[in-house]
Amino acid sequence: MEPIVFRYRCRELTSQDIHFIREIINERYSKGRSHISRALCQTWNWIQPNGKLKEYAARDLLLRLEEKGFIKLPPRIRPKNNLKPKRFDQIPLFLKRPLSGLIGNQMALTIHLVNPETQYLWSYLLHHYHYLGLPKLVGEHIKHMACINGQVVACLAWASAAWKIKARDQFIGWNVSAKRKNLYWVANNTRFLIPPKIAA
Repeated sequence: MEPIVFRYRCRELTSQDIHFIREIINERYSKGRSHISRALCQTWNWIQPNGKLKEYAARDLLLRLEEKGFIKLPPRIRPKNNLKPKRFDQIPLFLKRPLSGLIGNQMALTIHLVNPETQYLWSYLLHHYHYLGLPKLVGEHIKHMACINGQVVACLAWASAAWKIKARDQFIGWNVSAKRKNLYWVANNTRFLIPPKIAA
């Protein structure tokens, strides 16, 4: 049995796997990194429960392999722009009334999925008021805003669960096989924000 030379999430790579990835890169070098990551997913049958390819995971794996010197990726076809700082030149209109009293005395809390109309406000609040700033969410993720009487009282972000979290895994008590099968049912909370000046 070949020794493991690289581990990524639940996948263990041997030198034969690395050689295979190099062949895929050489065959598709001129087509770019996205094409290579899709080809890798298709070859490995690396598919999400919803049927889509795990492209983000494949791209991340390729970048990590390149960082460690195992492979050499082709130059980017398009310049990398995800490190460009976010700018919010316009301040969105939103309620900032102080709230006081018992939660039971407030109007019913409603939770909404963030949509194109509310995306800017959600991003603005996270960017300005969360100590970690605006998250970069990749892969499967979802965003929510909680409101009381039309006023945003919380912003939340959820993403695919991390492969290994000691306290979580001990609490659930699953083995590697059960975790590999069921992890997609679990989500990580990546951001939780209560905007300032709403509590009196």
